Amino acid sequence: MDTPTPLQAHLLKTVQNIAYDNQQRLERTRHAGNVSVPPEVLQHLRIGEHSLEQLEAVAFAVGVPKAWIDYVRAAGERGGQWQPGQVLLGSGQVDRAALTDALGIEVRGLRDMAGVAAAYIRHGELNVDAVSRFRRVMGMTWQRVGAVSHALSLSEEERHQVWQRGAQHWPTAVAGKFAEHSDRQLAARWNQVADTDFTALTMPVIVLQTAGITHDDIATHMPISPDRMVELAVDAIRTLDRRPREPAVTDPDCERYGARINAAIEAAGMTGDPPAALGPAELTTDGPHALAAAESDQGHDP
Repeated sequence: MDTPTPLQAHLLKTVQNIAYDNQQRLERTRHAGNVSVPPEVLQHLRIGEHSLEQLEAVAFAVGVPKAWIDYVRAAGERGGQWQPGQVLLGSGQVDRAALTDALGIEVRGLRDMAGVAAAYIRHGELNVDAVSRFRRVMGMTWQRVGAVSHALSLSEEERHQVWQRGAQHWPTAVAGKFAEHSDRQLAARWNQVADTDFTALTMPVIVLQTAGITHDDIATHMPISPDRMVELAVDAIRTLDRRPREPAVTDPDCERYGARINAAIEAAGMTGDPPAALGPAELTTDGPHALAAAESDQGHDP
């Protein structure tokens, strides 16, 4: 039988007590004789459930066994609050490679946010409120990745593997991934980030900070700030835009067929100048600093 580290115990305690709080609210509603759960209670339960999901994900990310996480949630739902020294059955060992692989997925998700922002600010209509919400979510995600990295005590080699894996430099990879997305696809991805439940997203970072992880601890593990990530993604998309286009392959038979059509048009006297072509309007944005123009949020600069 293993025991959790102080950090793991702090996370498990929070999971169990939030589950307990949610259950107690439901019990009080039933005892009050309510036929249905009042909207304000439903809202509180929704926030609590989303917070639990985020907390459980981060607890697992820092090496807490899933069996322990499931146990404390069930204990809270049964009406038990966390007790110091609480016994947790099962092994506390989690495969290190699985944890660093999972962190690599989180890093790639953060890079995708940068790619979405870089592509969207070139085409979408920028709403100040939406930009602020997007930056808050990306900034909090950045803090979360850094806090988990600190909790795992990543070595230099592990940090290099988490951030540098892949055949391409990451701005080039995300530029290629999102530069060709349609406006609708980009808007959907942008809104998905901007509309994230920020209260629930913040909960694990607050818990990790109250457990002793500082902003300096977080920044030490993050090689680049969120706004700079967006700038690099914008630069990469611009580089893609400047690439020479491959010349079209022309079929000689098609050329001869086209010449015959042109000759027929001339013979019919339909050779007037065509109307001017309508080219794409030049898009103007604030460039790579579009996100940085919004009010600065905690955690955006290491």
